[in-house]
Amino acid sequence: MLRSAPIAICAAALLAAPATLPAATYRVDDNGTQVSNNSVQMRWDSPLPGGAAGSGVSGALNVALRLNVAAWRGRIARIYMTLPASPSGPLSASWSTQGRLLPGTLRAGERTLVYSGPIGDSALEDHLRLSLQADGQRLVRAEALNFSFEIDLDDL
Repeated sequence: MLRSAPIAICAAALLAAPATLPAATYRVDDNGTQVSNNSVQMRWDSPLPGGAAGSGVSGALNVALRLNVAAWRGRIARIYMTLPASPSGPLSASWSTQGRLLPGTLRAGERTLVYSGPIGDSALEDHLRLSLQADGQRLVRAEALNFSFEIDLDDL
């Protein structure tokens, strides 16, 4: 009798738990996005780079972002910008928007929220002013940055 009591308690606890379903994550098609200049000229942040003066480099570009969200029209979603880890070390991006998406900051290897709310149209569009920062002593060659977007949906 003592052995069956814990099982009954566990079963009752499971039945009393709310029925929450996990969120589903999908990659968002951003093929309609246009970048003003695919090759960003990075410049030293300090007139005397290296040592105590600093070794940071920065660059900027404009992005006409177009995300194809037609598959999720009518749903409530959260959209994230992602950036894989950089082989040349720490890299961060920050951006301002024209209001449709959230402004923010992203470090390589992470993702950050850029939109939360209803998907009312087939495409989500905005213009971003993207600023990049990196360690100039570790950035020794041209590097491709593969930003991408993911959408999280709560299962119905």
